Amino acid sequence: MTLFEKAAFYLGILLTLMLLLLIFFSKNGIMDYRNLKQQEADIAVQARQTARENRKIEKEINSLKHDIHYIKHLAKHEHGMAEPGELIFKNLSKKKEKMP
Repeated sequence: MTLFEKAAFYLGILLTLMLLLLIFFSKNGIMDYRNLKQQEADIAVQARQTARENRKIEKEINSLKHDIHYIKHLAKHEHGMAEPGELIFKNLSKKKEKMP
């Protein structure tokens, strides 16, 4: 092998390594592609969770619009309301224990 052939051979190897480095680590390279794929997967998980929450909220809105039993349940348990003639018993001993 002549000196020129050796130089060309090593130059070819150097250029090949440089191209591989560019392919892997450039702005649009393989590493960037992997990061973007991971971001896409994370966003897809978020979208599924948000869709699940939206369905739950839509179901609750539908129940509030049309289900009188659900409205009564919320009025009793979340707002402390009672129907006419209904008695509500509250345990006041817990409140007295908390007071200094």
